[in-house]
Amino acid sequence: MGATNTSPQYNPQLQDWAKIIPSSEPGQGRIEAPGGFDNRVWQNRERVPEAFELSLIEGLETVFSGGAQSLDDVVTGLNNAGYNDRQGAPWTEASFQQELAILGR
Repeated sequence: MGATNTSPQYNPQLQDWAKIIPSSEPGQGRIEAPGGFDNRVWQNRERVPEAFELSLIEGLETVFSGGAQSLDDVVTGLNNAGYNDRQGAPWTEASFQQELAILGR
């Protein structure tokens, strides 16, 4: 039997910023409990990504590796590769920008 990875896939200690502009003073922001977590890629995640989000990442990697450089290229590439929006519909520029605004909060 292989070893099981017990590392968390998100940071349960992640706190929302209290201010729009974070403090420049050391230790004033808290994105992880000191000494409580390894410095992992997912240290700033508040939850494990959904299947849709992982699929979108895969689609974006596909279209960018295929040379996409503009919003139109990305939307066209996602649609041509069969990656649909959250409702299962083909992407539009507006729906893609809206989804990124939601995911980027």
